[in-house]
Amino acid sequence: MNIGIDVDGVLTDIQGFNLKHAPPFFKKKFKRDVADKYSYDIRDIFKCSEVEYKAYWKKYLLKYVLFKPVRNGAKEVINQLRKDGHTVIIITKRVFTCNDDFRGRLMRLLIKNWLWRNGIKYDDIVFCDNDILDSKLTACMNKKIDVMIDDEPININAIAPIAKVICFSASYNCDCEGENVFHAGNWNEVYYIVERKQLL
Repeated sequence: MNIGIDVDGVLTDIQGFNLKHAPPFFKKKFKRDVADKYSYDIRDIFKCSEVEYKAYWKKYLLKYVLFKPVRNGAKEVINQLRKDGHTVIIITKRVFTCNDDFRGRLMRLLIKNWLWRNGIKYDDIVFCDNDILDSKLTACMNKKIDVMIDDEPININAIAPIAKVICFSASYNCDCEGENVFHAGNWNEVYYIVERKQLL
């Protein structure tokens, strides 16, 4: 099978990172408290403006990109999936990766370096435009993805009609349900779902 794997929220725990760093940042700098801790996006979590959102990521983006560790078990499960004969394709909407400038080239390089440093082996990588809602759907169709592992509801709902989706469970995607949607709380559960043929 062709298996697509997201980065932010699947290979990393972006929600955990944000819930650790964002509350003190927004409280100190903008006098804002958490408004909705179950949302995906910082703008929804703090009901903050675009200016405040950009100020947060200006301070923390490189820390996240460079130092956020891979989730437990991801490396081992992905390596085993490849040994089992599956093709692994990283499909990410990481910010700036589709920019045709220095910032875009740098972010693509940083992602590839992070994957290498964390022992994540893959057969291909696709960078999707973060500003185009269905860019991951298009990537899945182009790469003939059989199973996509993602966490963001907008991607899960878009992809489920054309492929199986393993929803990497988080508070913001509990409501993602459907015939082609399977929930996994960790990487061992991902492997169990794939290898037990629950996807067929």
